Amino acid sequence: MTARSAEVKSYVLPDVKSGAQAVYARWGMSLSDAVNTFLIKSIEVGGLPFDMRPEPRPVYDAASVIAVDPKYGASVLPAEMDDEEDELYASLVR
Repeated sequence: MTARSAEVKSYVLPDVKSGAQAVYARWGMSLSDAVNTFLIKSIEVGGLPFDMRPEPRPVYDAASVIAVDPKYGASVLPAEMDDEEDELYASLVR
């Protein structure tokens, strides 16, 4: 394997650098190792090695939320959601 000798300079915020160093240190990697890995993977996949699209946020319909039943200390599923193969619902409503 050829020794790494090409230099890449990048300017980042100090807290970003220290946070990234902490993350990669848990994997036994230096920041230089992590950047090298990122660049190798980018070449391998022909672009960014991860999806840049934001994760969709869950959307809750307030009408579908089941209220907490104070008698049980938790939400109880409606009877139509009962799974007949187990007795979970039955044990909750006894």
